Amino acid sequence: MLSGVPQGSVLGPLLFLVFINDIDEGLLTNVLKFADDTKIFQLVSTRDCLSLQHDLTSLADWSKRWQMDFNTSKCKVLHIGSGNQLFLYELNGHVLSSSKEEKNLGVIVTDNLKSTSHCQSTYSKANRVLGMTKRTIAYKSPDILLSLYKTLVRPLVEYRTPPWSPHYNKGKVLLEKIRHRFTRLIPGFSQLDYMTRLNRFNLWTSEERRNFSKSTEVCLVLR
Repeated sequence: MLSGVPQGSVLGPLLFLVFINDIDEGLLTNVLKFADDTKIFQLVSTRDCLSLQHDLTSLADWSKRWQMDFNTSKCKVLHIGSGNQLFLYELNGHVLSSSKEEKNLGVIVTDNLKSTSHCQSTYSKANRVLGMTKRTIAYKSPDILLSLYKTLVRPLVEYRTPPWSPHYNKGKVLLEKIRHRFTRLIPGFSQLDYMTRLNRFNLWTSEERRNFSKSTEVCLVLR
């Protein structure tokens, strides 16, 4: 090993950031760095496409200089906007493939910036965890199920909600189904209407939780 950072260590991510700290020197576009996940982006016209390609070439030169090649098969282009020119970009002589959606720090971002795909993915993951809970927990007391829901399910549904919170009704209804299903798991509660079940648990609806999260985010930014 002539270069690199040990994986699995506590200092690994910090050392890696120090190692790639100069990766954005001389670049003309915007850069986002998070561990080994680096993104460059900008609003593009014809001239901007060329500057973005110039930065990709600069990144390729940097990787060769520091003996840390990019995996071009994992590098994707996400064209956002209906009027996008869909310019073809190259990295190390390899034409980068375009993608309709990509996962960014756990959130699915699509070329139309709609949250439908992420809502469906979140619903599927939360439903699987609820199904596992239903199959494996024999003693379904309210306290135990509520603790499991808050620990295992709710973090999946509410992870980074401010940027992807659905504005279409179908997405809101889909996510609300998760809380519907959870409140019906407890024996004797399935015959009650949804709002009554929430009141028994002293819970908000999923939409109310998302609105509270967005309001908190705005307040923190204003401060």
